[in-house]
Amino acid sequence: MAPVFTPSAFQHYPLLPYFMSAAFRRLYSSPIFHRHASHSTMSVAGPLPSIVGALRCQNDSYLQTLETEVVSCSEYIPPPTTDKSKQKKSTDPSKGFENGANGSSAKTWLLEFQDSVLFPEGGGQPTDHGSITPLSGSSPSEAIPITSVQRHGLRCIHFSSVPLTPGTPVLQSVDFARRWDHMQQHTGQHLLSAIMDSMSLETLSWTMGSAGEMNSIEIARKPSPSELALVQEKCNTAIRENHPITVETPSDAKTDSLPGDYDHEKGVVRVIAIGDLDRNPCCGTHLKQTSHIGLILLHHMQTIRGTNCRLYFSAGDRAIGIASGAIGALRSMSTALSCGNAPEEVQAKVLKMGEDLAGARRAEKKLLGEIAMFEGERVKAVLRTRKSAFSHRATGGLDFVNLVWTEVKEAAKEKGVVVLASGEGKAGGILMIVGQPALVESYAARAKEVISSVKGGGKGDKWQGKVVEWNKGDIEALRQAVEG
Repeated sequence: MAPVFTPSAFQHYPLLPYFMSAAFRRLYSSPIFHRHASHSTMSVAGPLPSIVGALRCQNDSYLQTLETEVVSCSEYIPPPTTDKSKQKKSTDPSKGFENGANGSSAKTWLLEFQDSVLFPEGGGQPTDHGSITPLSGSSPSEAIPITSVQRHGLRCIHFSSVPLTPGTPVLQSVDFARRWDHMQQHTGQHLLSAIMDSMSLETLSWTMGSAGEMNSIEIARKPSPSELALVQEKCNTAIRENHPITVETPSDAKTDSLPGDYDHEKGVVRVIAIGDLDRNPCCGTHLKQTSHIGLILLHHMQTIRGTNCRLYFSAGDRAIGIASGAIGALRSMSTALSCGNAPEEVQAKVLKMGEDLAGARRAEKKLLGEIAMFEGERVKAVLRTRKSAFSHRATGGLDFVNLVWTEVKEAAKEKGVVVLASGEGKAGGILMIVGQPALVESYAARAKEVISSVKGGGKGDKWQGKVVEWNKGDIEALRQAVEG
């Protein structure tokens, strides 16, 4: 017997008219999966799937499991790779699966269900992780890990390493610790942006950091320290006031911020309302009340593109983790620096060490110049009695070699050739040969015979190379080759 829908049913199920419409039937009447032309055909069976915007994970973001059934399954065939695309970071959702579906012979399957407790990536919020457990058969089936859920138009697609037959009943489970973290960051961003908007600090874009990392928002100007302090105070006051967070689906909602491939006429435009503080279109999963955000911490700012500024922040348990890590790191630094663990004490100690280091480097540079001058005088004295001279110093690097070269280059061009070397052992070093062109060419050839790892080149009165590694005996052998 066909179901009969009374007027009251339309009140309890506001999307029911859409599911009964010709537009929805047309959307799912074709068995072809339109997201990628290379995908195989998709078999469809059983009831029609819920659309993105009306998924169970969006209607009840605290729901952790859901019994549903497979509506369609097809093999995923990634687009052909070109030489240009090989140089770019892969965005193929099938790569890096925790269930191992990233081998050259492994297949990936696109699963669509009647509904989903797993949120598809979108709105700045990453994909949910979770599992799918088939419920058919007498014995429990092994759970299939799911680490990529994507929105394709209005459809919610789950990337799986295992194919499932349409009509198969399954139990979906979400990694709720990950979901909770995402909701704290995402709802926290909505609240932060609302507070900043009220202070003429409009949010231009935002990025959710990976687990344990800071998030960021981009704003049009750099706020003052007092403004930032006020923003943080207002955010955490709103959290303590415990404003309700609700999802609205108004018919007159603005659609200009929706993705281009989301059909707002056939889909659902969701507006997230934080009490009377904010109303903003969003497809993501959100908390039910501001107290569940826990807290919002503002971190540092970074100037980008003109006057724009990137503000880093974190919320909830992630903020506590970042703060705890920072406190632990501060304690370790204070121990290493032999000072108190108060932030101002550690900061003062580090600044003092920086000043001392700068002074030491200035003194080192001065001493290196004096040593190079004396070494240059020694080399020029050698050239007064013979046509070739050798100089080596284990430390000082290219800076020292250049200083000595400045001292001896004229004498070398007049008297013969000078071979300058620096470094030792596996760290390698620098080799420079200067002087009369014919001798420079001859001694460069000798150096290549003696030192197997030297690479370089030059012409005329100067040849320069890099020694990848000084092997045992190389330096003395080079000295003998030069001084004979």
